[in-house]
Amino acid sequence: MNNNTFFNFKLDLEPNLVDMIYDMLRMSTIQLVTQIMFYMNNSSLSLFSETFIKTFVFINFGVAVYYLVIRKLFSFVSDDYLRVTDNVYTKTPPMDRATPRDLPKAPQKVSPSPPPVPPPAQPKQPIPKQVVTPPNNSTNTPVNSPNTTTNSNLSSIQNNNI
Repeated sequence: MNNNTFFNFKLDLEPNLVDMIYDMLRMSTIQLVTQIMFYMNNSSLSLFSETFIKTFVFINFGVAVYYLVIRKLFSFVSDDYLRVTDNVYTKTPPMDRATPRDLPKAPQKVSPSPPPVPPPAQPKQPIPKQVVTPPNNSTNTPVNSPNTTTNSNLSSIQNNNI
């Protein structure tokens, strides 16, 4: 029982009909609030006109047809519907007879089988070492040689810094 509401009603109805009552109350509330706001915005309109009453009745009749006919004819199921799978629907007992010991128990959750064991790891193959030859820094070219302007520039920079 919900202790946060002013009025609690015990109804011996199936859950589908309880959902229908909630939807009819929801649609009626939306339509009444909308009609009152239209009336407050334009007082030349009638608050409870014939058109409003007809629309009110027709919408609630449509909600009832949906729950009593359409939901009985069609059922849509998906493996990913609300991310719930393998749950068995159990009927809720009437509220006047519901006690904690009368409530249906949820089906046991089946634990998934352990993942397969991966094959043993292969020993790592050694990475072949690459032979790195050091650069040849000694050159036999003269410092002022016309072919090596870079070397001459480097040489003059080094001499100025010493």
